[in-house]
Amino acid sequence: MSFLAEYEDLIQDINEDIEAGVITTNDYIKVVRKRKTKGNDYQPITDYYYASCQPMVKYSEMRVSEVLQELVLRNMLRK
Repeated sequence: MSFLAEYEDLIQDINEDIEAGVITTNDYIKVVRKRKTKGNDYQPITDYYYASCQPMVKYSEMRVSEVLQELVLRNMLRK
């Protein structure tokens, strides 16, 4: 699956969580990124977890609004 399709899915999932009241745009979530590859400094977002979950992989905490902004921007750049 391409990052374009993955990002569209992540954007949809986050928006559904917001609409359901599970998270808000001001909340922080745990973001998992893919490792850097040669010649590419960007680490794509691969998944996210709610603040109450403890992923078993390396993650960073980001505000939901910032995650959405990054996903939408990167998604637009790929089209």
